[in-house]
Amino acid sequence: MAEVVLGTDPLLADTDGDGTNDKADTKPLDAANPILQTGKSGGPVLVAAKVEDNFDAATKKDIPDHLEISLKNPGTVAIQGLQIHYTIKDNTTGKSESYYRNLSAFKIAANQQATLHFDVTGSTNFAAATDHFRINPNSLLYKSPNAKTLTTQVATAGFAPSTLVIKKDAGGAEKAD
Repeated sequence: MAEVVLGTDPLLADTDGDGTNDKADTKPLDAANPILQTGKSGGPVLVAAKVEDNFDAATKKDIPDHLEISLKNPGTVAIQGLQIHYTIKDNTTGKSESYYRNLSAFKIAANQQATLHFDVTGSTNFAAATDHFRINPNSLLYKSPNAKTLTTQVATAGFAPSTLVIKKDAGGAEKAD
């Protein structure tokens, strides 16, 4: 019950991914962005993202709203490992949360595209999973009915980051639309 009140994830000891256990973290929902803001071009590019109206192409059915990120590798060699930092801001209250994930097993083949899903049933093993990752079910994304802005940044070692801003309309509990 405390996790719901605090807004932290009951399945993760470190909800925001900053390396500090929630019990010792004075700001367990506010991970600083450790992604270097410099580097060479040619790294992963955020081509699209959404947090509502999600659809499963395999089953051809609507699925519960979640953070879905499509990336492209514009390079001629595969990219492995991905750092992602995202901030969820409630546009009405101004409250925000920030999360960091190091997705070391994630790969994108040369000149290919891949999609990442951050949802409440995703893997908590961020270092080993390859496409479905857990998102905090007690986050603003799921608990606030207000409009939100998500700022997402991704990068791999040595490459400049790619950033995308996503707007989410006001609405109720996040269920399949």
